[in-house]
Amino acid sequence: MEMHKKRIIHRDLKPENLIFRTVGTNDIVIADYGLATWADTPEYIFVRCGTPGYVAPEIINCKARNGQEPISDVFSLGIIAHILATGRSPFPGKEYN
Repeated sequence: MEMHKKRIIHRDLKPENLIFRTVGTNDIVIADYGLATWADTPEYIFVRCGTPGYVAPEIINCKARNGQEPISDVFSLGIIAHILATGRSPFPGKEYN
């Protein structure tokens, strides 16, 4: 993703944040950058954030205030792909546990 080349992490990718650019096309864009941040920031405002069931383990378990990487968004895309392929979430709960 272009934003990852710029070291930006979305941190809340989920189906609700993927929208079509125009009606009748397959051009999908990412919306809602409210939890997005630079990967190289020295301190995050929201350390543990994102929607349960979609957020990467390294963000959930982050105890330090740094160390988050753009690859975390790829985990969320894998969850979305799993839901599209199977019709259900790989995780039963709606909590971080």
